[in-house]
Amino acid sequence: MGWRESGSRDLVTVATSRDRGWEGIVVDEVVHQVDDFALAADPAHLLVLHLDRPIAVAERRRGCAGLLREGSLTILPAGAPTDWHLERHGDIRHLHLHLDPSLLTRVAAEVGLNPQRVELATRLGVQSADVEQIGLALLRELRSGGLGGRILADSLATLLAVHLLREHTAHPQRVAPARDALTGAPLKRVMEYIEEHLADDLSLAAVAAVANISPYHFTRLFRTATGLAPHQYIIQRRVDRARLLLTATEWTLTAIALEVGFANGSHLALHFKRRTGLTPRAYRALR
Repeated sequence: MGWRESGSRDLVTVATSRDRGWEGIVVDEVVHQVDDFALAADPAHLLVLHLDRPIAVAERRRGCAGLLREGSLTILPAGAPTDWHLERHGDIRHLHLHLDPSLLTRVAAEVGLNPQRVELATRLGVQSADVEQIGLALLRELRSGGLGGRILADSLATLLAVHLLREHTAHPQRVAPARDALTGAPLKRVMEYIEEHLADDLSLAAVAAVANISPYHFTRLFRTATGLAPHQYIIQRRVDRARLLLTATEWTLTAIALEVGFANGSHLALHFKRRTGLTPRAYRALR
């Protein structure tokens, strides 16, 4: 997946999620350095979130033009090359969200839609508050180095697919609400699985499969059952286990971070202070 630039100076990637293992989505923060550029046909759907001042744009293959405002959304369905002109003055920043079509069809099936009728509509500079919020959340996760973990990116990608299905398809279909509950033995199995795999980079699909629920419905049902989104619950359990290790061992902060599932000591320190009000070192000094 990913854009292919027409020349080496067309787009500069500031940050990318390509090495993060995020499921079904690649996120690139990019800067446009030229007025005219082409994007080759991409096997992924490309969503472009405008991160800069208002700018006039034109897509010459389709003969369409419009104004991009900060936070506006452009949707380019997979498989079609595009040819662009920007009325730019200086560099322009965009967030590119490359969405695997298989994610869209999977989520469509999960929410009771006919995957064969799912066709994204082309959009140029539309306002979509929900998609903007999800895109900015993915951007924060990208810039933080994956602070929320893989399961947060998976959850955001799934939620993004749902909003696209609701608002930006050529043949709109009604998304069915979740009707079941996550309680009793299935919830217990999920919590036991999380405890056993806390040190792993847990994916939303793997955790949801323990309860035999689709990832989309699992996220909603888990929040209803626990009061926390899955990634929030996992982070809380990692902090709880880190508290135990800080008082019961002499391990380094890096060793504790890796043992409980954080990427590094910095991630541990950030989450630990948010939830306890103390740094790990200060907490250890209290024992």
